[in-house]
Amino acid sequence: MPLHPLRAELRPERVHVAEAGKNKSYIQDGLIIGGDQAIDDVIIKGVRRAPNPGFERIVIDLEGIKKGEPSAIQRPPYYQVAVSPDERRLTFSIWGRPKLNFDSQKVLSDFKRSSIVESVTLLPRLEDESWTCAFDLKANATVEVFELANPVRIIVDIKQKKK
Repeated sequence: MPLHPLRAELRPERVHVAEAGKNKSYIQDGLIIGGDQAIDDVIIKGVRRAPNPGFERIVIDLEGIKKGEPSAIQRPPYYQVAVSPDERRLTFSIWGRPKLNFDSQKVLSDFKRSSIVESVTLLPRLEDESWTCAFDLKANATVEVFELANPVRIIVDIKQKKK
């Protein structure tokens, strides 16, 4: 029997578009996309968490760059958040030639106090166009991803699924 190459298919019903505000639309599996593909010079200023009643929030703080100087942007650059319940993992990829400008040790230390996130992997930038990080969860969860402005940030609210 011949071997077939591995194919990764993403059905359209599993692709969701992030909103410009919280709407309590949680998903448990699939890909969430958002941002503006025209934004191509950003700084990732921080990755932080905030416990809330009933969910935990992950915030990615962003800022634009114009002529080498920090500058306000209206939206985040294009991004994807893959929700993988089998691995209990959230994988973030952010485009826009992101520069990393945060204390990675502080991020890792902060997430050690999380009741939902087991571990954080802040990958090195392997290419100029994008950056990826991953959050392994302690249990299956549903997530909502949305954008906020002034200042621009990507928000991920995580609710652990009831057993």
